[in-house]
Amino acid sequence: MPPLADDKLTGSGRSVRRSLRGRMLVALLLVFVLGFANLAVHLYGTRDELRRAVLAIQARAVSEDVQGAEDMQRLPRNYAGGELGYTLYSADGKVLWFSENLDRPRRLRTVMLERESSWWRWSPFGGEVINVPVRLADGTILMVTRNDAQERSTIDDLLLDRLRQSLVIMLPLGLVSVSLILWLLHWTLRPVRRAAQLAKGIGPRHPARRIPLADLPGEIHPLAEAANSALDRLAAAYAAERRFVADAAHELRTPLTVLDLRLQDARDSQNPDWPALEQEMRQMRRLVTQLLELARQDGASAEQGGAPRVAKVSRMAREAVAALLPLFEAQQRTIEVEIEDGLLCRGNTDELRDALTNLLENALVHGAGDVRLTLWQEKDSVILEVGDQGRGVPKEDQEAMFQRFRKGRQSSGGTGLGLAIVRRIVENANGTVAFVDERPSTLRIELPRG
Repeated sequence: MPPLADDKLTGSGRSVRRSLRGRMLVALLLVFVLGFANLAVHLYGTRDELRRAVLAIQARAVSEDVQGAEDMQRLPRNYAGGELGYTLYSADGKVLWFSENLDRPRRLRTVMLERESSWWRWSPFGGEVINVPVRLADGTILMVTRNDAQERSTIDDLLLDRLRQSLVIMLPLGLVSVSLILWLLHWTLRPVRRAAQLAKGIGPRHPARRIPLADLPGEIHPLAEAANSALDRLAAAYAAERRFVADAAHELRTPLTVLDLRLQDARDSQNPDWPALEQEMRQMRRLVTQLLELARQDGASAEQGGAPRVAKVSRMAREAVAALLPLFEAQQRTIEVEIEDGLLCRGNTDELRDALTNLLENALVHGAGDVRLTLWQEKDSVILEVGDQGRGVPKEDQEAMFQRFRKGRQSSGGTGLGLAIVRRIVENANGTVAFVDERPSTLRIELPRG
């Protein structure tokens, strides 16, 4: 028997119990760490922006009287306690000149000029030496270079102090936020805990109890509705099983009583009626066999899975007719067969043979006149009809005939399980079975083509 639930779905294969509160704590901790890291990165970037802003002010100051390449010697080599270096570029990006205190020309960064008018600016992290561009009056671009160790140290100390202050403020706020969210989570899940407590009382003694939906959060509402729907189906199945057991007990009680009386007569009689006893035993065996078959088909409907089976329905129909042909001949009844060759359908061959056998026996025992079996293909379905020349079943009683222990005539010697077994087998093959409206003595099975 396959497992009732998948460990991957239920989580029963793992010992770690997942907690919503724990997940929220992890999420809050992650948000806090990411927020603090973002603040640190932002402050670090602000440091370099401040360095470039200071150097840009200085660069504009030293180049205020410089008009072009002929004025390069007027640029100061030291300014505000720091050494300056220069690289001059033409408007099209060619190196025109660089100062002798540089080992190589500094790279042109025109993007910094374009970013000055943008509302969103992101600069790469700077090193010990920073560079800023200045556009001169003749269209050339002067890259100003400086090692700003003193300014960098001052800005670092200032921003580090600000980062410590932010951390001191964020830690208490984080603790307060965590406490508030945990309290809010506890308050929000209070209806869920109450519903879970009520759900513990749902069982065979109280099958009508359901999870209350009134105060549940909207996110959990669909889960509770699905659980209630599942409980409704389980309650219906449980009630059906109770009726089945009660009906089975009722049906078994009569033949057991008759058998007991016949055994008492046989014990007191010198000539027991052995044929009658054997007939009662056959009836008992048939009833028990059909009960077991119906229970097996009910279980099969819940265990279906894997690749669908394909039945050679044409061959199966001929085999079923051949097996019952001696019974038809014994009762001098005719069976007409019209079967298309090579038809395939979805389903289990043996079970479909049992279903067809039940229909043929039903027509033989409870019907009248000739019996006709027809099998053909129609679009994506395979149609099988079994009918006789009897009066059939009134339309208002046709659906009820597929219920367990339902007989057309209570005096009938049948068990009332044949058509119930047929319907279960056909439904397990994703098919349908019903009486034909215009021919109440004909049953039609429709199966998906294989």
